[in-house]
Amino acid sequence: MRCTDFGTKRCHWAGPPVRYNSTGRGRPSAAVAKTGKDGAMSEQIENPQTDRAAAGGMSGELREHLHRREEVCRKLEELPAAAVEDYSAELASLEAAWNDLPEVPPEYAEILDKRFAAAVKAANDAAAEAEARRRARQAKINESAALHLELDRLIAAGELVVPAEVAELGKKWAACTAGLTAEESVEEAFMAKFRPLQERMAAEVAAENARSEAAAKLTGELIALTAGEDMNLLKERKTAIEAEYAALGKVAKAAADKYNDAHRKAAAKLAQHYETLDLARWESYTLKQDLCNELDRLAEMPEAELPKAARRLQELREKWKQLGAVPKSKAEEINPRYLEATRKLQHRVDEYYANLRQQHKQAAAAKQELCEKAAALADSTEWNATAAAFKELQAAWKAIPGAGAQEKALFTAFRASADKFFNARSAWFDERNAKFEGIAEIKRRLLAEAEQLAEQSVDSPAAVQRAKQLRSEYMAAGRAGRAEHELSEKFNAALDKFFSGRREAFAGREEQAKKLVAEIDALAADLTDTAAADARYRAIRRELRELSCRKTYPAEIKAGERFEAALGAARTRVLSDKLTLAKSVARSLAAAWEEVKSGAVLEEGRLAVENLDRFPKLSAAAQLIGQVAAGDEKAKEKLEKSFDSAMHEHKRICSELEKLVGIEAEEEAKPAADDALSLAAELTAAIAGNFAASNARAEARNKVVDPKQLLSEFVGAGLLEAADLEASFERFDRAYGKVR
Repeated sequence: MRCTDFGTKRCHWAGPPVRYNSTGRGRPSAAVAKTGKDGAMSEQIENPQTDRAAAGGMSGELREHLHRREEVCRKLEELPAAAVEDYSAELASLEAAWNDLPEVPPEYAEILDKRFAAAVKAANDAAAEAEARRRARQAKINESAALHLELDRLIAAGELVVPAEVAELGKKWAACTAGLTAEESVEEAFMAKFRPLQERMAAEVAAENARSEAAAKLTGELIALTAGEDMNLLKERKTAIEAEYAALGKVAKAAADKYNDAHRKAAAKLAQHYETLDLARWESYTLKQDLCNELDRLAEMPEAELPKAARRLQELREKWKQLGAVPKSKAEEINPRYLEATRKLQHRVDEYYANLRQQHKQAAAAKQELCEKAAALADSTEWNATAAAFKELQAAWKAIPGAGAQEKALFTAFRASADKFFNARSAWFDERNAKFEGIAEIKRRLLAEAEQLAEQSVDSPAAVQRAKQLRSEYMAAGRAGRAEHELSEKFNAALDKFFSGRREAFAGREEQAKKLVAEIDALAADLTDTAAADARYRAIRRELRELSCRKTYPAEIKAGERFEAALGAARTRVLSDKLTLAKSVARSLAAAWEEVKSGAVLEEGRLAVENLDRFPKLSAAAQLIGQVAAGDEKAKEKLEKSFDSAMHEHKRICSELEKLVGIEAEEEAKPAADDALSLAAELTAAIAGNFAASNARAEARNKVVDPKQLLSEFVGAGLLEAADLEASFERFDRAYGKVR
């Protein structure tokens, strides 16, 4: 019989009758069969006749059968924890023993069958788990064998093996051999080969880390030097760092990349430094040239401007100290020039201050005399006469030059005497003004009432009577000082309005405005003196605004437009006449220059051209021509530069005028040449220190100007050589003719 049939088999035996329960399934009543705490059947049996427990109702044979079944169940329950060699055979033996046992009554068999079935299931489950553990263990043993082969492969790879592979193999071995015995995994043989390999990898990693740390240290030093300002130290250490890095050998990629990046930046900064240093020396040379040029100009300044020149000399000396070194080829040129220029200027300054001290001494004596006169007038109460006397003293004081160190003390004494008098005078006038203010307040009150009356009907007798009373009270109040005139005008105007009406009071306003409009037309017809006519026109406009006559307003606007148009035309004629005069002067100077170039000797007075003083640049060119004729080579260089600058200015003005009138510029076919000339002119201005003028011209090119402005600029543009001069005049006349 199989163990799975134990719960369904019914046993028949010749024992006492059994009472079944009401279910009819042959199960004993709850009181028939009882089990102990350990699952063993108790010996208490109910009497089926009386429903009472029968004393000693179980036979010895039945008890023996039950104990044998309980013994089989107990062995099955203990089997999963028992150490047996053949688990399956032992389980089969117990099952066979169970099947061979005699049958017992159903009321006992059901309980024991359930216990037996549960024990068999637990034993089978334990057997399955044991088999799974065995297979897993065998898999680990197989895996450990594979790891032995992997270790042999790594050892055979030699230098090609990397630390990461060795570390990964160690992790796999630790995971694989967990739970295996040393004999199963052959751990001793594995570790005998693995430990040397692991130690070699650790040594290589340590060496690589040491090289990386050394490279990182060199990289950090290189970065710090690059961020600093000491380029000499950077250059010196960079060479040493390169040698130290090369001696390290192979370095990890990350550390090598950082070093290479720092090395590249250091090299770039050194290259930039030396390039900047070279440029800085030439820039210092240019700036020192400008400084020497300025010293030369200061040495030629008028005597009145020498104090300013002295202050500027100190500034230039400090600036010279701050400027860096110049190229060696230029040092012998610029340094002696600077020393000579400063010596010359300092000599003039010293002479000036020596004379100035003598002047201060004389001025101090004169101002001391004025202080004594002021002290004598300080207590006078002749306010007007004494005030006039003090004004004369003040004018005399201003006419005397400064007294140097004594100036402050002398002026303090003089000012104290003047303040004493004028403070007393102010106190007297303050008292008088307070009295005037009281009178003015009374008159303001009367004025307010008079203005109210002006809005009332003239036919009111009471209003007329009150107006007369107001006039009497106003006259009796007295004068109100400075406010008297204004208050009187307002008061009289209010009463005039009350008695006569506003229209009658201002009846002549329209006639006066018409006369002023007629005067504007007369000014427009005769513009011999444009400045005087413009001043009178503005005065008439102010008078018309004050009259504010609505009827004549349109005529005023039209007359103003006619005058302004005529004034503009007159001013244009004046500029045109000035252009004609400038052409005549420029042609005379250009002809003189041609004579100088040809080697001819200029006649005396040849450069004294009429009206030359009206044109500053032409006057300067005439002076340079005279100096060149006298053999001055520097003057010749300056003159040629002025020709270039004037040519650039002439072309700029003509080009702007041509653009304005819509003529295509002649020079557009040669933009490169014009650009070069423009750049040359700006460079000349920059070298001469005139950076502001260069920038101003660059800004002027972007502005839109009117033709009159261009005409004025052309007149003052400067001198050209004869051939260029006539071509420029012709070009300008052609473009300006379009404007007119």
